[in-house]
Amino acid sequence: MAEKDILEKVLLAYSDVFADCENTLVYKGQKRLKAEDICPAPTESFYRGRNEVHNQFEDLSAYLMEKGEIKLQFLIGNETALEGRQVLRKASYQGGAYRAQLESGKPVYPVIGMVMDWTRKGTRIPLSLHDLLRREGVSEEDLEHVDDVKLEVYHMNNLSAEVRERFTSDLGFVADYLNEGSFERRKDQKIVHVEALCEMMEALTGDTRFTDQVEELLKRQEDGKEIIMCEYIDMLEARGEARGEARGETRLATLIQALLKEKKYREVEAVSVNRETRHELYKQYGI
Repeated sequence: MAEKDILEKVLLAYSDVFADCENTLVYKGQKRLKAEDICPAPTESFYRGRNEVHNQFEDLSAYLMEKGEIKLQFLIGNETALEGRQVLRKASYQGGAYRAQLESGKPVYPVIGMVMDWTRKGTRIPLSLHDLLRREGVSEEDLEHVDDVKLEVYHMNNLSAEVRERFTSDLGFVADYLNEGSFERRKDQKIVHVEALCEMMEALTGDTRFTDQVEELLKRQEDGKEIIMCEYIDMLEARGEARGEARGETRLATLIQALLKEKKYREVEAVSVNRETRHELYKQYGI
């Protein structure tokens, strides 16, 4: 699980992808962030426990810089298991970022946080501190005096086509595949971060085909060639067909060996020419 989480972070760590993510999801398609204005920010902050100081890590953090000054800080949490108290995590991470500004003597800048959910399950977790406190039985009278914290969660497996069309970076490939099961919509788009994209796709789907061709793709990039998604699609399909043929040959060979062991020579001849008979016997022999 830890390795999977790391692979999900790698692609988003690129400034063009990070900016595209924020522009698409937070700013609804407006080009508020530019890749060249994005600067990595600390992901570690601290809080005091009962007897000692503890540290905590957000998955991704970046500054928006303008004329050498920090204008905004963005925090992104990658989640594969949302918790009922997720909003408290956001409050804690943002609180740490604001605490770092307390004695800086520099202009105070806002901190914007969001969560990207990579699961295929829906969730009914409280999306605000007030909702969480209501669930815990806090009265409306008391809530009037409690500052609220809202949780922005983007379910990457459940994004509309309208939202996905806003993506201009490699993240668009991921979003389309998770929602449509293909890259066809972006078949003419250039892949920029080949290795990070392939590894993220394998991490999210468990399909090793996505990384089988990484070395060949990287070699093409090193030779100065652009990698267009349609080429990658062709490679994936070819790899899938090759695997399918190999599995089919192995399966047939196993069936024939079982039939020969039982001296069923007529069946051997039948499965070699008749697909229906072959599949009936696959079921019969549990192959």
